[in-house]
Amino acid sequence: MGTQKTNVIMQEYIKLLEKNPPADPDVLTVFLSQIDFIPPVDYIDFIKQYNGAEGEIGNQYLKLWGVEELIDLNKDYEADLYTAGYFIFGSNLGGTAFAFNKQDSSIVTFEFIGMLMDDEAVFCGANFVRFLKYLYSL
Repeated sequence: MGTQKTNVIMQEYIKLLEKNPPADPDVLTVFLSQIDFIPPVDYIDFIKQYNGAEGEIGNQYLKLWGVEELIDLNKDYEADLYTAGYFIFGSNLGGTAFAFNKQDSSIVTFEFIGMLMDDEAVFCGANFVRFLKYLYSL
């Protein structure tokens, strides 16, 4: 799917979200140098444009953290300990985390309580736009 078409589709899914200003390019570069995986290209495009957002998507609620918060919030949640192999980038503000699978950059969801100790992560999409589509269709 072309970048322009992906962006048009993304805009449809995020139209009701309160979007942040664009990410500082230097902060984004530092963030990308500090992580041990490559996020989906369409997520990076989103962060470049909005650096996080919050609101309703379909019947769901979505909080996407800003790039400057991501590493600290993952440390605060002890994601490396409890969700090894995943990197959290947002939540529904109701106990559900949204995360990247570090192996293939797909997107999954799991509950913050118990963080994968008892349950498997639920696949939400191979990239960011498919993740948005997944939430929108719930």
